[in-house]
Amino acid sequence: KKPDQDVFLNSKFDTLLDTVKWDEKGLAVAIAQNVDTGAILMQGFINREALATTISSKKATFYSRSRATLWTKGETSMNFINVYDIFLDCDRDSIIYLGKPDGPTCHTGSETCYYTSVLNFLNQSQAEENNLAMTTLYSLESTVNQRKEELSVPQNGKPSWTRHLLLDDKLLCSKIRYPEFILEILKISFYGCSL
Repeated sequence: KKPDQDVFLNSKFDTLLDTVKWDEKGLAVAIAQNVDTGAILMQGFINREALATTISSKKATFYSRSRATLWTKGETSMNFINVYDIFLDCDRDSIIYLGKPDGPTCHTGSETCYYTSVLNFLNQSQAEENNLAMTTLYSLESTVNQRKEELSVPQNGKPSWTRHLLLDDKLLCSKIRYPEFILEILKISFYGCSL
């Protein structure tokens, strides 16, 4: 890079950091979201340096309020969150790190830190462990994968429609329509149907 390009980039970088509405302690909320599934992985706080480090390293970096220092998610567990893009909300006081985790995000070993459903807790005597907050498409994929795993288990009575489709490749592929390009991609990659 030429020196004048570096000055221009640094100027843009500082301008960007100045647009964030940092609180009275110089912090803002940062949410890490899985780029593939849409799952919210975790939430933490960041300062200017944490955001700058994330932008340059492409690793989700936060500010620890208790230790008063930066920390990069995965620096001890090696379960980094590799950041693909960063989004500011309309008020510029909240940030999303859109990325892909190398492994479980939560210190408990869970895929995300959000696995306790408040509604399930209120409707049951105890909360279900590891009940991940999933988008509709990811939830559907999870259900289909569960049905695939159950194929080897003998079943009494009439099989579910999903099981019936999974046992008959020709029927499965005939039921998948592609009015949009995304469905065609799903048909090829997820179900293995030929065009």
